Amino acid sequence: MTTQHDETRPITLLLVDDEDSFRMILQEVLSADSGLHVLAADSGEASLKILKREHVDVVLLDYKMPGMNGLNVLQWMHERKMETPVIMLTAAGTEAVAVEAMKLGAYDYIRKEQIDLNHLPVIIHGVYERYLFRQEKELRQIIESEQIKSILAIDLFHSTLASLSEIVTSSISMVVNNLDRYEEELLPLVPPEHQPSLRKGIARMRQDYSLVSSATRSVFQMANRLHANASHGAHTAEFSKSLEEYRRAAQTSLMELQQHTSG
Repeated sequence: MTTQHDETRPITLLLVDDEDSFRMILQEVLSADSGLHVLAADSGEASLKILKREHVDVVLLDYKMPGMNGLNVLQWMHERKMETPVIMLTAAGTEAVAVEAMKLGAYDYIRKEQIDLNHLPVIIHGVYERYLFRQEKELRQIIESEQIKSILAIDLFHSTLASLSEIVTSSISMVVNNLDRYEEELLPLVPPEHQPSLRKGIARMRQDYSLVSSATRSVFQMANRLHANASHGAHTAEFSKSLEEYRRAAQTSLMELQQHTSG
């Protein structure tokens, strides 16, 4: 979705009208505006060929044409979700046509018998500016919606991980606190020659639980950092940086645990 116009190039206007003399006058007047590059079509069918192969910024479209009329062209554009802004040229007594054109997405309409040739370029530039503003607004809304989804996901991740971290940490603390009692109770039951092995095994269990606890803290710190950044509206790049930092920390702790338990 493009929301900016390169001001170094003119706006490309497609002028569609079957009346040769009227079309030629408009083309001459509009081409005199350095901010407009004018393409012309003498029928609805010809305009479709241009729309298919050319980039067009604005369409100035006559309603009453033999064969494919202006509403037909607008309907064709609407069905293909073409967002190019259209200004419909209507005649006296065709107010219903103007209403239908606006329903199909036309940005404006002008009565042909009331056209002010001096003011027409201003109208075209104004319609294109409205189009850019609408595109930019829609893009901002999409970005804001995605940001809200991201924040909600991070909130859920943070709360879930906080609960899991509390459970894991509590369980590890309970086991570690009981190791001394287990060692004290088991040593008298083990022959003296096997007691060093028992002490070594229990010491290794303490190290294993310590590594698990460290990995758990790393992951929870990651969640805290992401949650804090989200709460303060941090840029996505900062999210990615924080996530990568703590992902590496958690991965390191996991590798140390795997190496220790397999050693």
